[in-house]
Amino acid sequence: MNRHLRHPAAACLAGSAALLIASVAGAQSSRSTSDWRRSDRSSIQQEERYASPQSFAFELRFGPYSPEVDEDPASGGSFEETFGDDQRFYFGMEFDWLPLRIPFVGVIGPGLGLGITSASANAFEAGSDVRAEAEETSLTIMPLHLSAVVRIDELMRRTGIPIVPYAKAGVGMGLWYSVSGPRLARPDGVRAQGITWGTHLAAGGMLALNWLDRRASSQLDDSTGINHTYLFGEWMYANLDGFGSRPQMHVGTSTWIAGLALDM
Repeated sequence: MNRHLRHPAAACLAGSAALLIASVAGAQSSRSTSDWRRSDRSSIQQEERYASPQSFAFELRFGPYSPEVDEDPASGGSFEETFGDDQRFYFGMEFDWLPLRIPFVGVIGPGLGLGITSASANAFEAGSDVRAEAEETSLTIMPLHLSAVVRIDELMRRTGIPIVPYAKAGVGMGLWYSVSGPRLARPDGVRAQGITWGTHLAAGGMLALNWLDRRASSQLDDSTGINHTYLFGEWMYANLDGFGSRPQMHVGTSTWIAGLALDM
């Protein structure tokens, strides 16, 4: 009888061991699928997994611009005297190539930006402070820069928080020209032009808009290759003073910029 009891006991023990192994394997499988790095249930990870490759960014930029012409004592306050102290409108574009990804930080690469702003007013009559209605003077400035761009987007990629800080630093250049003459025949007026070199610094933050409608964002990515759409705000310092050399017209500024950016 003892012999017959040993066989059922062994069978029960083997069955229990099998159930224990199966339950451990199931727990390990459940644990691995709940890992945030491999989760198929995370919409954020799904979006990153199936997003098209991202190497470029494009920005449209808008903001006030007050040229620092009168920062140079040699100007004698001529800019404010001629054009007033009102802020001028600045429009710009920037194209960034971001081929390198720094683990746990973000992407880095070169960025090329250009913009334009202008000021105009009635010219002064010769030898007086009276403005001539038929005469006009203008100053047009086209700031350019070539910068290193760092975008810290790993927090967004890993957590879904739609904030991307960034910074830029590089060399800047201001193309400028001034025209004075009859209002209706300005191409024949007195013209001056030049180039002023300097440095370019910027720092800001971007708000990703994909969270508003992830399905539409994925469809946009599929059809155009645009990964993310952002609104951004940026402090920009275009220190275009000829690196301190003279004579150079100071055509840079320190200002706040807002705009729209696209990842591609």
